[in-house]
Amino acid sequence: MKIGKMLFVLLFCLLCNTIVFAAEMDREQFFDLQNSKNTTRIEIIEKETGNIVNVTKEEEIKKTYEILEKMNFSKMMTYDAYVRENKIGTSNYTLKFYQGDTPSKEIEVTKEKIYNNKWIFFPQEIPNDFYYFIRYLSFINPSYKKTFLEEDFYKNIILFKDNIIIFTKNKPYLNENNQIMAEFKTLNVVLNTNAAYDVFSQKVTINGMENSLYGEQKEGVTYVAVEEFASLLSYDSLWDDTLKILSIQEPKNHNERWEKLRGIPEIYGNLNTVFEDMSLQQFLNMPFTKMTIKNEKTNYTTTISDENDIQQLQEIWNHTTVYQIEKQKNQVDEPIFRYAITLYQDDIPSKTFFMTSENVIKDDVHRISISTEFFDWIYHISEMTYAKALLSHWKI
Repeated sequence: MKIGKMLFVLLFCLLCNTIVFAAEMDREQFFDLQNSKNTTRIEIIEKETGNIVNVTKEEEIKKTYEILEKMNFSKMMTYDAYVRENKIGTSNYTLKFYQGDTPSKEIEVTKEKIYNNKWIFFPQEIPNDFYYFIRYLSFINPSYKKTFLEEDFYKNIILFKDNIIIFTKNKPYLNENNQIMAEFKTLNVVLNTNAAYDVFSQKVTINGMENSLYGEQKEGVTYVAVEEFASLLSYDSLWDDTLKILSIQEPKNHNERWEKLRGIPEIYGNLNTVFEDMSLQQFLNMPFTKMTIKNEKTNYTTTISDENDIQQLQEIWNHTTVYQIEKQKNQVDEPIFRYAITLYQDDIPSKTFFMTSENVIKDDVHRISISTEFFDWIYHISEMTYAKALLSHWKI
């Protein structure tokens, strides 16, 4: 009887080990690797912001599967078994894999795990490569808030403040010059411009000011180039040629954070405006030939030496609003420096300053409050470079 029980226990243990072993080996089924060639789109939902990123380039989809196929995992367990002992919490990203318009797979991704509602994978490296790859994809692809239906993808859609502009009769279209054209009447109402347009003279009048604006007339309906019109109204716009989506956004209120933190300053200016015998241009000790950005949290340093990147940064500084330049006294800043930035002239360091989370740059003497575009650019290029560096062994 005892021998029988022992054999039963051994058989049971052997069966359990076989199941676990099989589960650990079943990554192909978990990630649906056999259907990777049929995937046409990967939707990335960033949980923190609610933004949606769509990966549609074949090489990016292929690289996604390549990493999933080759990643090392320390263990795998059932979702239910994990939940009994731990709290799942909120994932950083949700990924939806599409074959045509049909979702075929959905997974959650955090720094420590990749899971669905049945299984949880624990990558060997933490933070894991796949997390940083998804982060990288979200940086290099346009993002939209998920305020439209799945079937709306791959059409000429115009978003205004992340909501679709509905053209009830006369739909937007791409003309032969690759301009997205839309009915002027509807745009005029939605954007609240009270503009007047003459398609024959190609002139639009906004608040008494006349400007050129390309337009076309079809079957008695007047269409205008949306990006041109949006630009005249000082809106930011981005056209995604893959998804056929034009996003029109209100320009950022660069003063918003400053108003919240310190109140509206009495004077503000630009790159050359002098505050207390100092301007932003003097502070930066321009010109410069190279820049390094050290992320104080990760200790990673990004080097910017490409001429186009430097030119882009110069353009940003030319349009930066300077709210205040003051001598360091006893200001209460956030003590955490996000980045340490060093400018070089012919490989010789000429200036080092720090960025805080308050839209402030500072050195040992001066403290400068400026608009957000510079901070956004630094964050984007530094974080993207860091993510790409971590993924270098994937040859991305």
